[in-house]
Amino acid sequence: MSQNLLHCHAQRDACLHALAADLLAQTQATLAQQPRAGLILPGGSSPRALLPLLAQQLDSQRIDLSPSDERWVAAQAAESNWQLLHQGLPQANCLDPRQGATLLQSADSWGEQLAQWSSFSAVLLGMGEDGHIASLFPGMPGLATALDPQAEPAALPALAPQEPRERLSLNLAMLQRGQWLGLLAFGEAKRALIESVLADQPASHGLPLYAWLQRSPLPVNIYWAP
Repeated sequence: MSQNLLHCHAQRDACLHALAADLLAQTQATLAQQPRAGLILPGGSSPRALLPLLAQQLDSQRIDLSPSDERWVAAQAAESNWQLLHQGLPQANCLDPRQGATLLQSADSWGEQLAQWSSFSAVLLGMGEDGHIASLFPGMPGLATALDPQAEPAALPALAPQEPRERLSLNLAMLQRGQWLGLLAFGEAKRALIESVLADQPASHGLPLYAWLQRSPLPVNIYWAP
């Protein structure tokens, strides 16, 4: 396990600006070597504030973009992660995870399409206070397989504890295809959870967050603010 990098900031705005700068540097380095760069980004309120910072300088027309996970709702719904990313970076090629009539069909097709991309330039995840990442939730059916770093990189149907419960998510092996790996988290509760994982406390071993931070082939860049 590589040494993770914890970047702590006193203010959320400063945290987002530092993260945006690092993501831009990583993406620009990829684009200097190849015609396109792939990005995996999370949904939610924190990335909503990050996207305008990226849009200011990112060569979005050369970006292939996908959410790390998605709710099984209409693409144009307010809860849609794809909609959030598409609106934030409208010139990017943003892949909608809804690739079939059912969750399983969509997961299979979404995963197959992402597997054809070259390794992602960067993968950024958020986290929940329950220790979930993407839509990989503690205790959900099939979690152990989804968190196996030796599994075939894929997407899968997922089940959240709250509505909308039906989700699509990338598995750990697919998320680890990034050349740069990151985590964005705000608040003291999430900081405490991160610290427990970094300290390798036994109570944290079953958390999806533990798999992201402790089973990573690369250092994970952790960006945190109160």
